[in-house]
Amino acid sequence: MAVYNGARYLREAVESVLNQSFQDFEFLVINDGSTDHTREIILSYDDSRIRLVDNRQNRGQTASLNLGLQLAQGDLIARQDADDISEPERLARQVLFLEDHSEVALLGTGYAKIDSHGNVTGIRKLPLNSTDIRWSLLFFCPFVHSAVVFRKSLILQQIGFYNEAFTYSQDYELWLRIARQLEIANLPEPLVRFRISSFSMTASYGDKTQEGHRLRIANMAHLLNWNEATQTESAEKQFRAMVALLFGSRADIDPWDSSRTVQEVLRLHKTFCAFYRLSEKECAAHRERLRARLSRRLLEVAYYSVKDDYGAARQLVVQACRLHWPILLTRSLASMSLKLLAKMPSRQLH
Repeated sequence: MAVYNGARYLREAVESVLNQSFQDFEFLVINDGSTDHTREIILSYDDSRIRLVDNRQNRGQTASLNLGLQLAQGDLIARQDADDISEPERLARQVLFLEDHSEVALLGTGYAKIDSHGNVTGIRKLPLNSTDIRWSLLFFCPFVHSAVVFRKSLILQQIGFYNEAFTYSQDYELWLRIARQLEIANLPEPLVRFRISSFSMTASYGDKTQEGHRLRIANMAHLLNWNEATQTESAEKQFRAMVALLFGSRADIDPWDSSRTVQEVLRLHKTFCAFYRLSEKECAAHRERLRARLSRRLLEVAYYSVKDDYGAARQLVVQACRLHWPILLTRSLASMSLKLLAKMPSRQLH
């Protein structure tokens, strides 16, 4: 745990670690030059597992995390921020999984989002296996930093430390490097409570730094072999179109651009399968799930664009059926067809 002026939530965070059902660990706390009561709070605990290290001045979270990696005596490294909370079974569940899955280098979990008062505001499920996580890494970070456990010696030998060029997205950058070479996974249960408040780094900075966004563009460029000019000129627009189609709101999607965007997503997936050397069977299964998702998204866009442009909506319905023909057998298509008919401009009915 690296902490800088984290007194507000520190006791709750520390006690969630000390009260784990799994008890055999060193609790390394890097006090990063705090000027509040952080140090006094840590020293108030009479627990031999706590090891406090004080930075003489504030060095930043990334440098503090790397210092912790250097000093940590265990080979399994569990991370937690000073305003988040680990559920009592978190470490036990993660250690057991890693003991049973020696090929996995990095393991996260699902999480519950909490507000500044600790109230749960949502449960976030994340992709579970390496293939789904690697695909998700192209578009967002499918790990919460406070939920990860990773193998120190393996990662330091093959991947390296956190990149200190990154101030806020150092975790995402490291996960990307790990995912390219080693196996990764998430447990489905929400084993941490991740705080979103006006005092948290996520709320204060979030995507304002654009570090995460630049990482996503660079990762996609790595797969698609974009040159530097392509990255700066067209990658931004292309990336945003793909994200909008796969995950965004319908307001972000241009109906006439959707067909082209679908082809770009499928081209990206083909390259993705080749890069990670997926078996023909695994690639086909993952691609079919992707086509089903794209098909449903096209139907949604068609439904909400039919009033403004019936021609575009009709084209999208046809493409949705071509992408994933089983959608013809679902109630959703019949329902969508009726809704499209009801929304058709009266001139199209004659």
